[in-house]
Amino acid sequence: MKRRYRRHFDDYAIGENEKLYSDMAARGWFLEKRGSYFSRFGSGKPADMRYRIEVSAPRFLEETWLPEEQVAVYEDCGWEYVTSCGMIHVFSSPAGSDAPEFYADPAQQAATLKVLRRNYIWAWVPVVLMVLLNFLMAAAMSGGVGETLSKWGAEFRIGWVAATALWLFFGALLVWTFYLFLHGAWRMGRLYRRMKKGIPLDHSPRGRMLPHRIVSGVLLGFVAVFGLLTLWQWVSKDTRDLPEVADGPYVLFSDLGIEGERSQLFYDDRTSQITVERSLLATHYDVFEVVGEGGSNWMYQDVYRLSSLVDREMFVRSLMENSTFARSPSSFREVTVEGLERAWVAGDLECMAVKGDLAAYVTVLKAGQETDETLKLALHALAECWANEGSQVR
Repeated sequence: MKRRYRRHFDDYAIGENEKLYSDMAARGWFLEKRGSYFSRFGSGKPADMRYRIEVSAPRFLEETWLPEEQVAVYEDCGWEYVTSCGMIHVFSSPAGSDAPEFYADPAQQAATLKVLRRNYIWAWVPVVLMVLLNFLMAAAMSGGVGETLSKWGAEFRIGWVAATALWLFFGALLVWTFYLFLHGAWRMGRLYRRMKKGIPLDHSPRGRMLPHRIVSGVLLGFVAVFGLLTLWQWVSKDTRDLPEVADGPYVLFSDLGIEGERSQLFYDDRTSQITVERSLLATHYDVFEVVGEGGSNWMYQDVYRLSSLVDREMFVRSLMENSTFARSPSSFREVTVEGLERAWVAGDLECMAVKGDLAAYVTVLKAGQETDETLKLALHALAECWANEGSQVR
């Protein structure tokens, strides 16, 4: 038997779903199973059929199935049970049969919608919590909201630059979900109020909810686009062994005049590697190098080539707040390095540099050498490297 799948309407659109199933039967496709989002149809001879949906009203933690006695009553009245999904239960009968409607009084049918209506209301809870979380994130990213939120904001800002598509994907997904719940709650409440007033359910509505489908489709399109961009960023991420000669806007120990055999880090066996990842707002070079016996000399680098859309000053401050050891912009002191627009050092291990569209955060340790000297070597090496890179000066 041939089968076809069709995206049905949401649970609140009872009349639209009934009409959908009747229209499909008239074209020779009969409902076999209703899933969460799609209905399955089997082929047959076209027929004029009526479909009716009954909504179960289970109590807390009760099953959503209709009582067998209720199903038996409907079948005795000429309605054939077809399928169920959650609280939605579908029955059918030939259009010419004398099978009566389930309810003569719309107010009685409205009582069956209370649980479904309540579910749409409670579905707002996680969405509202997510919206509040996003407002909290936005407040943290704006700064001036306390030390803890400020540090979170720094992490969020760096994440936004380094994984822009992923953030846009989750944002679009949240907006789409928010809209669906908003529309569903409004439609369910409207249907319930009309039935309470004695207005019967329209089993064959003319409208196809075209405006809603257009809005939902556009929002879902954004979700899909940003999802594909996120997938592209993940697939295009390049992780490889660190080359002997730098092939990007980063430096190696050899550029600092420090020679030695590459080895493994003494506490986790990590070897020298580079990961290059491109987002919509930056290209990020995550570089690690370790040389010397027992991994005594190591250098971490986060180098970003930033889009003109990125607030460079705010981004550099975020790198300072998220630094491994300093953990605060106040711990960095500015130094002058020829060839760099600005440069900072913090403590014994960390330094930062900025020039044009490039920003770098470096953590470096050279055993047996004064730490200030090593940090200065790293900054001068970055200045020389970036001069050769020909970075765009803003």
